Formats: sequence, C-alpha cells, structure tokens
Amino acid sequence: MPADHPPAAAVVVDAGGEPWARVAAVLAARTRQLPVGGIIDLVTDDPGVRVAVTEWCARHGYPVWEVTTVDGGPGFRIDTGGVRTDPGPG
Repeated sequence: MPADHPPAAAVVVDAGGEPWARVAAVLAARTRQLPVGGIIDLVTDDPGVRVAVTEWCARHGYPVWEVTTVDGGPGFRIDTGGVRTDPGPG
C-alpha cells in the first residue's frame, strides 16, 4: 500500500458485512462510473473483504490505503488513478 497520505474520497461504499462477491461487483461498477483518479472509500465489517480488496486493487493497478473510518472502524481508500484495466468483479 502506498505510504503517502491518500486524497479525499469522491464516493463512499458502506459494505457492512456483505460478502466479497457482492462488494466486488459494487466496486467494479463504481470504478467504471468515476473518472480516472476518482477516490472510493470502502467500509466493511467482513474480514474476507479486507483481504480480497487489497488483492483486487493490486490486480487492477489501483493504489489502496487502509484507513480508519469516522466511526473508528476499518476501511480502505481506493485510488482509481492507477493503471486502468477492466475492473470486473473477480
């Protein structure tokens, strides 16, 4: 994950406890809607999503940071300004 401070988010996806398959589909749709360089904050309670999202971002060339949400929970900031590939759910 990049060491520098991430920019502010344009979109927040609150996934709650949804499984990775559902979260991946939402992220893929959101990345296609945003301009290159758009920032997505992902909030999730599912430990499996926490692992999968970093792998998904690496596969698609999106820098990702672990962040603490306003509620103090775990979250991720995804920068869609990385290498643009088809962000399919897989």
